[in-house]
Amino acid sequence: MSVLKKTIGIIILIVMAVSSYFLQKDFNFGEQEKKHTSSSPLITVTPSTLETIAKSETFVEKKSTFIYNDQKLQYLLIFPAKYTQTTNRWPMILFLHGSSLRGHELDLVKSYGPSWFAEQCPDFSFVVLAPQCPDGEDWLNKSDILTALLDDVSKKYRIDEDRVYLTGTSMGGNGTWLLACQHPEYFAAIAPLASNPTVPNSWNRQLISLPIWAFHGEKDTICPLINDEAMINALLAQGSRPKLTVLPDQGHDIAGVYKNQELYNWFLTNTRQH
Repeated sequence: MSVLKKTIGIIILIVMAVSSYFLQKDFNFGEQEKKHTSSSPLITVTPSTLETIAKSETFVEKKSTFIYNDQKLQYLLIFPAKYTQTTNRWPMILFLHGSSLRGHELDLVKSYGPSWFAEQCPDFSFVVLAPQCPDGEDWLNKSDILTALLDDVSKKYRIDEDRVYLTGTSMGGNGTWLLACQHPEYFAAIAPLASNPTVPNSWNRQLISLPIWAFHGEKDTICPLINDEAMINALLAQGSRPKLTVLPDQGHDIAGVYKNQELYNWFLTNTRQH
């Protein structure tokens, strides 16, 4: 009997030991699984930062003020009706006005140019960005804030950054040349009007390959044609292929060019080169 009791006791001890082993193993596995799960990277979804625009049967205007460092610009954005009805990215024109539209009345930037044409043409194919230069200032010292504004607008709206075009007339034509010389990487093509460019001492290679269509009045006495011709000839000497259209018998005011669909069609034949 004593032998039997000892045998039963030994069996019980063995069973308890085995059970304890497997319980501990299960516990350790659970802890390892928990640790593994907690250290796994979380998949996060970043919400869209794009601003939505309600559907519209006509163009939509947005007015705002952009501040960069110690500079401030009012600007107008004009969206075609079809922008509000689609989800694709759109080409954009950055328009730099002439000196007579400087100030604080933002609606002045719609007096002429793509900003005027966009509201007359129901099927216009571009978003238009039209900043206003403050009184007494010039586009020639606005390159930093203009590129920062382009970055900001491109992040907020559905802009095709490979189809951003730059144009301006008079003071805006000068600003167009300078901004393109300093930051050609932003643009697919440029169209300076009635400008007075300065031939740079050194050339940005991206400017050389940038499509350029300049316009000038034959009888312009404010910004003489000879300076535009010098810039075009200097570009040709660098291997560029710019176009210059001289408008016979016209003077400095050639903003009527912006009423010609041919310019906008030409823009759309060009995409940014990387």
